[in-house]
Amino acid sequence: MLPDVLTIASGILGLGESPSALGTTLALIITFVLVMGGVVNGLIVYIVAQVMVERRQNQERQQSLD
Repeated sequence: MLPDVLTIASGILGLGESPSALGTTLALIITFVLVMGGVVNGLIVYIVAQVMVERRQNQERQQSLD
């Protein structure tokens, strides 16, 4: 999968068929900073949403017990 990402990113950056060291470096930066950053942010949003739902459920349960 990694060579495909490098090829796509190199193509986007206009570095031709055989990526240079600079093209490979830029492709890896794009991969690990942008793509992985998006995945991490998505997971954080999911976790926060789950915590908020559980908190609301706990408050509802607490009100029903009072």
